[in-house]
Amino acid sequence: MRSLPEMVASALEAYDEGQALDLARSEAWLEVRDRYAWLSSRLIVNGHEAVARRVDREYQALRDALRRAATSPEKLKVKDDYALWEAATEFHLTVKHLDHLGGRIEELSTVKPAQALPSPRTVPKRSWTQPELDEAIGQYKANRAARFKEMLSVLDNPRVPERRKRLVRREAHRMFGRNAVARALGVKSAKMVSQSSVWVQIADTLGLARRRRGRSSQPRTGRQRLGLEIASERASLEAPETATHAAADAALRREERETTLARIRKLAQSGRKDARENAKALYEKYEAGEMTDDQARQTVEVLLEQL
Repeated sequence: MRSLPEMVASALEAYDEGQALDLARSEAWLEVRDRYAWLSSRLIVNGHEAVARRVDREYQALRDALRRAATSPEKLKVKDDYALWEAATEFHLTVKHLDHLGGRIEELSTVKPAQALPSPRTVPKRSWTQPELDEAIGQYKANRAARFKEMLSVLDNPRVPERRKRLVRREAHRMFGRNAVARALGVKSAKMVSQSSVWVQIADTLGLARRRRGRSSQPRTGRQRLGLEIASERASLEAPETATHAAADAALRREERETTLARIRKLAQSGRKDARENAKALYEKYEAGEMTDDQARQTVEVLLEQL
């Protein structure tokens, strides 16, 4: 496996004659992002926060420089954009200097992993009347209003890349899908969620798949997103595997991984009792493939509530 400094050097060499926007969208830059997320998390959960802060600071400077260069009307080549090249060079030198640590990061760790991690909390199932469930679903949405608005702003923005929308749509299914809501509220029959007018409005707004009675459907207007656009997007997700789809899925998996590692870092840096020990144990299980992204994130949420 190539090291982070090798990835940075390779990306700069491949795109030094190109545009910053091409570098930002490239597979090479996605690899840099993924490797950075891994290195930063590895440093933090092992107690090397001072080193991690320096890496993070220079990585953010590189991201900012790349963003400015990609949106600049000057359209300079990467090698001719001094601010971008300087930020990239500084980041490269820092991570290259860290390379000597290698496998000693764990050996020099000041943190011992927790012996056990809590399981994500399960809500006991209960009987609901439909009006009670409608009210509960409304409150469920209200408790997640900020994230709901963020998702909607991404899905309704025509300038957001489709791969980003696909990632947000997956998150919307995990958070507001019928079965997710039924599990979160302890609903015995998920069918009751399907029959809830409150949930139907949420599903239509976010473009979540749901079964319909009959074959006809009402035309949808305003911010409701089911229709030809969503049908086309859903069809693309269900299309046979191609090189293009494989590349898009790989990028999505990297973004999922970045998000999960960011949540683990948040736990480690929360300053709460046993946070570092729990974060290290969680990180090790996640890296070993013993936990999925969803399981890792749910565990972080439980730990942040309990610690």
